Amino acid sequence: MGVNYETLGKNLYYYRKKKKLTQEELAEHMDLSVGFISQLERGIAKPSIDTLADICDILECPVGAILEYSSSENSPFLLELLEIFEALPKKDQRLFYYMIKAYKEHL
Repeated sequence: MGVNYETLGKNLYYYRKKKKLTQEELAEHMDLSVGFISQLERGIAKPSIDTLADICDILECPVGAILEYSSSENSPFLLELLEIFEALPKKDQRLFYYMIKAYKEHL
């Protein structure tokens, strides 16, 4: 299974926004063009492993997080859902889990 570059780009976009950086700011940190960052986020350009690792260093996220769910079109949604879940107190995480499980069983 190959890398889904469109999903990789969506993940880059998600983590860049989470870090509150513009494409211009990320490009400046990386000494890359804004156009290249835009193409990465749209899944048009394919970054080298070194470039991807450097971007992840700036965005303070593991490379695996950018590649995770690379076969899923819903990756940014799943990442946001996970972030919401992790921000909940433990007792609410349990409730949230059971609510989702009950919803799934209802379908």
